[in-house]
Amino acid sequence: MIRRYGRLTFLLLFMLIIGLMISACTSVSREVAPKKISPQTEMAQAPAADTDVAAAKGSEPRVYTAEELEGYPEDIRDILIRGKLRIGLKVEDSYPFFYTDEEGVLRGSDVELANDIALKLGVKSEYIRTADSFDEVIDQVSSGEVDVGISKLSITLERAKRVLFSNAYLHFKQALLINRLQLAELGKQGEFTDVLTLLQQRGTQIGIVRGTSYVGFTRELFPTQEQTAYKNTSELFDHVRQGEVIAAVYDAFEISRYLNQNPAYSLDLQYVQLEDQDDDIAIAVDPRRMHLHQWINTYLHMQEKNIQRWLENYGI
Repeated sequence: MIRRYGRLTFLLLFMLIIGLMISACTSVSREVAPKKISPQTEMAQAPAADTDVAAAKGSEPRVYTAEELEGYPEDIRDILIRGKLRIGLKVEDSYPFFYTDEEGVLRGSDVELANDIALKLGVKSEYIRTADSFDEVIDQVSSGEVDVGISKLSITLERAKRVLFSNAYLHFKQALLINRLQLAELGKQGEFTDVLTLLQQRGTQIGIVRGTSYVGFTRELFPTQEQTAYKNTSELFDHVRQGEVIAAVYDAFEISRYLNQNPAYSLDLQYVQLEDQDDDIAIAVDPRRMHLHQWINTYLHMQEKNIQRWLENYGI
C-alpha cells in the first residue's frame, strides 16, 4: 500500500516537472521570436533620409581619388583637382540669359547651362564677373583666366582665332532697328528693292554696341558707313528712336524684346529681320583645353533636350 502511494507520488512529481519545463520553453520562445510588422509599418519606420541624401549627393561634385585623377588628360585633371570650373560672365546683366534677381541670386538660361556643365564634369561652378563686354569675356578665355565663357557669346571668325568654340546651342538671326523718319527721307531719293540695300547705298551712321560681335557683323553689312558705338542695347535702341543714328544692327531676339516692352515705339521704329545673316551662340573654351572642348561638345549633344527646355522656360 505504502509502495503504491509512493509510486503515485513519484509519478505526479515527474509530471509536474515536465509541465514546468514545457511552460518555460514556450515563454522563452515567445521572447526570442521576432515581432511581426505590417508592410505599411515597415515602410513608415524605414529611414526616409536615404532619398534626401541621394538628392544631396546628386547636387555635389564628385570626390576623385589620386588613382582616378591619373586616368584623365591634364587639361581635365587640373580642373578636377581645383574642384571648380571657372566661368567667364559679363558683369552687366543680360536678361534672361544671366542676371541677378531681387534676392541677389544669379539666374538665367546660361547660368542653368553653366551650373549643369560643372556638375556633370564633377566640380563646382565659379563665376568670374569682371568683364565689361562680351569681347572682354573672350579675352579672359583666351588668356586662361577662365576655363570657359558662357555669356551669350556669338561665334565669329575673329574670335575663333583666339578661343575654341563649342557647337552652337542657340541660334538667332541678325536684325535691323531703323528710324522710320530718316528712312523715309532716304527713300525719297529713288526706288530700292529692299531696306537693307537702301541703307547700304545711302545710309550714313549705323549704331552698334561696343565690345560685341556686332561691331564685326555691322562692318560686313555696311563697310562704307560710319559706326557709332554705345554702351548697351538700351542706349543704342533709344538713340535710334531719337534719330541720332539711322539704324542699329543687333540680334532679332533683343530687338523684338525691346519693341514688345515698348509697343508705342513701333510708330517711330521699323524692325527688319535679316534672314540670310545668322548669329550663333556657343561656349568659348580656353584653347589649351582641347579635351574639355571635346567633352563640352559631347555634353551639348547628349543634353540637347534639357537645354531646349531651359531656353523655353526663360522665353527664349
